[in-house]
Amino acid sequence: MTLSQTLARESGVAPAPGELVLCVPFGWETYISLEFHELHQGLVARGWTRLCIGETEDREILRAIRTARVALLWEAYELLERNAVSLEMETAANARACKRIVFCDDVHYFTEHRRQQRLRAFCWADLILATYPDRLAQWFPEVAAKPIYWTPHAAASYFQPASALSSDRVLLTGSRTWPYPFRQFCQAKLADTVCAVVDHPGYPGYPGDRANTHQADLDAMRRLGRERYAALLNSHPAMLVCGSIFGYLVAKVFEGMAAGCLVIAERASLGERLSALGFIEGEHYVGTDLLHVIEDVARVRDQCLGDDPAWRCVVGNAARKISDQHTTSVRAAQIHHICTQ
Repeated sequence: MTLSQTLARESGVAPAPGELVLCVPFGWETYISLEFHELHQGLVARGWTRLCIGETEDREILRAIRTARVALLWEAYELLERNAVSLEMETAANARACKRIVFCDDVHYFTEHRRQQRLRAFCWADLILATYPDRLAQWFPEVAAKPIYWTPHAAASYFQPASALSSDRVLLTGSRTWPYPFRQFCQAKLADTVCAVVDHPGYPGYPGDRANTHQADLDAMRRLGRERYAALLNSHPAMLVCGSIFGYLVAKVFEGMAAGCLVIAERASLGERLSALGFIEGEHYVGTDLLHVIEDVARVRDQCLGDDPAWRCVVGNAARKISDQHTTSVRAAQIHHICTQ
């Protein structure tokens, strides 16, 4: 089932303390992206009790889940792994067990342990919130029949349109390792005069994932973390975005549009999911492919240099759609509504 495109009305009834429990791994408030932290703050503002895994002891978290009406576990795979037996025994013995919800972001895996770790969480849940529900159903067919709600990425509050262009080149940023052949092609084939390649620090130290031991480029973090990344987008007229070989509708799409940076999206990995959210090629973004990206980038750059009204129109349309439907404040309200309806 898909997420409503309109913001659900707030009930106005404050939940009792401990009625709604949000369990999140330690570290989101210091992570390179504040998207999920802002979503957590939005839920807390609506009466959720936030328990931080790694700061709060497991037994206290389990006690809170036991007495809650709704428990939302946010990428909490390791908590469920450590306490699988007690949680299942608790559910079997308690006819009044709370509504169990799991939020998941990336769902690909390269080891059987990682797959089983995630499958355990999905089987435990009564309802799943997923940024990539199509891939979840494809790679975890055991849970495809469960209620799965699409909760796409959203733009954090610091991504705002700004008249701060300092470059006339199209931006290419993000990992250019093997899952990103489109980015690799763009780096190899696009001239420096039309495309600015900027190394992003990546997403090391993902909260709740001890297997993520990638080391951050601290200098890149200082230059491109959070608000600095938003400023980078503000300074370029357009950016190239793809969804990797996994076909993920990545956060970069929403961030670029929110920042007033025209998104040139690879159709093969992004087009279908963009259309499902009501984004229209030529109205909200520019679509491209490997055969045409060189000429598409040159055309967009020429439009920028000429201050073409068509370029400004697409940028404005996208920014308004993000502001109306895909900010963290909107998404937090939608998640709250799904979890409590």
